[in-house]
Amino acid sequence: MPPRSEPASLTGPLVSSTPTEIPLPATSSSSEQQAPDMEPYSTFPSSMRTYLTYLLGFIITLSTLTATIYFPLIPLLSTQFSAGSIQSINLTVTAYAVAQALSPALFASLADCFGRRPVLLGLIALYAAASLGLALNRESYAGLITLRVLQSVGGSPTPALAYGIVADAAPVAERGAMLGPLLSTCNALSAVGPVVGGAVALATAGVEWVFVALLLVAVVSLLLAGFTLPETGRRVVGNGGLEARGVSKTWWSWGRGLVHRTRQRHDDSGNCEKQPEPLVKMVGVSKSRRQRWSLQDAVASFRIILYKDAFAVLWMVASSYSIYYTFQVAIPVIFDEVYGYNELQIGLVFLPGLAGMTIGGIVAGKLVDRNYAVIANKNGFEPEDKEKHDISMFPIEEARYRHCFIFILLETFLVIGYGWAVRYHVHPAVPITLQFFACALSTLLSHTSSALLVDIFPNSSSSAYASGQLMRCGLSAASAAVLQPLADAVGRGWYFTIFSLFVNISCAFSVAISMRAGVGWRQERLAKTP
Repeated sequence: MPPRSEPASLTGPLVSSTPTEIPLPATSSSSEQQAPDMEPYSTFPSSMRTYLTYLLGFIITLSTLTATIYFPLIPLLSTQFSAGSIQSINLTVTAYAVAQALSPALFASLADCFGRRPVLLGLIALYAAASLGLALNRESYAGLITLRVLQSVGGSPTPALAYGIVADAAPVAERGAMLGPLLSTCNALSAVGPVVGGAVALATAGVEWVFVALLLVAVVSLLLAGFTLPETGRRVVGNGGLEARGVSKTWWSWGRGLVHRTRQRHDDSGNCEKQPEPLVKMVGVSKSRRQRWSLQDAVASFRIILYKDAFAVLWMVASSYSIYYTFQVAIPVIFDEVYGYNELQIGLVFLPGLAGMTIGGIVAGKLVDRNYAVIANKNGFEPEDKEKHDISMFPIEEARYRHCFIFILLETFLVIGYGWAVRYHVHPAVPITLQFFACALSTLLSHTSSALLVDIFPNSSSSAYASGQLMRCGLSAASAAVLQPLADAVGRGWYFTIFSLFVNISCAFSVAISMRAGVGWRQERLAKTP
């Protein structure tokens, strides 16, 4: 039998390397049954995919909005919780980032085994409970750290689960149509986070109502997902043709079933023959749905880090992203202490950086496709036949990293210039403008390297995504932890100079290593993979 057109390993956030066959309902005799390779990849209609795109875009703001809305509150939190220093509140950012790095791998693997829907609903509920606790917490610093960690555990895995739902519902050729608007929706909503957080804190002279606002977002997400989000896990409902059962059913379906059963009990025509259950419920479903979860599933993303070719790309993903993250942590303190801005003004200062992040992502998407076409033509490949290319032989590192050294050099000067502009208290328009371009280039480099990471792990793209988040958040947590002590020790000018040189030189080294040795390392890894 010819191989399926969609490898099973692309159908969820974390899956095993062994394809899992989903028995499909028979429509007639076995001899007349449709061949597996002729089955549609997904039975979800385009209207449902469109709805899922924007629903998931809203839900994953629980990850991004939670971070951006918090940054303008840092000076106020240090006063309210008598933490003693900005560094103490920065530790809550570090704790949040650590949980953000570790939790996706665990919950993505659980969602792969037991379905997206129940895991996602549980995470949203946990996030809502943590947000309520933060709104009620008035003075406990330990409580602040603990609840922020729980908030991160609840919100951070949602992008990985959203990616899994997209992979479940859309074939590879059509996933971009979902992922583009999904991420744009999330970024647009998250961009207003600092403004909302700063405005609410300024109006109420406290942080409680900011966490109430996050609670409301979580409650709306829970209701929308509970009533309307279908189960898409391919180990649970196959390509969508199998009926969801138990907690995988939507609350709307539960309500309709309850009404139907109530009507049946009041039906006086008891002589009617009971109709047989649809065959889709009776054909080998129990075995296909009985999944076992093991620790090996949860550590798949950790194993990817150990590959030489992957680590070089992962360092590029993490170090380039750390520039954007460092700016987000530094802005509240800088514009409070240096420029004397209030909470609302600090929130507004975040907007140029977030706008730069959005624009950088758009430009990265265009450049990735253009650079691929150039290198494909150069090596005698047809760009439109990308899926037919032998990735083990194609110089994908050269295609993705084309012109990256120029962007890294520009990023170096922008970050250094920002530090010295702040050091000499130049007009705030200067650091704000530098922040825009620095965040744009940081995102461009991070997205480009993330695209390469997915390219070199085509059969485990979601596991690669989780490993990227692990490295990215881990390095970001470290940068947040050392930011204030080093800035206090050497001054902001020298701190941003040292930080820029370290990050960008290591980025350039990662790019050079990948372009020089990446193909050989990748071929060596593929040769050893069973």
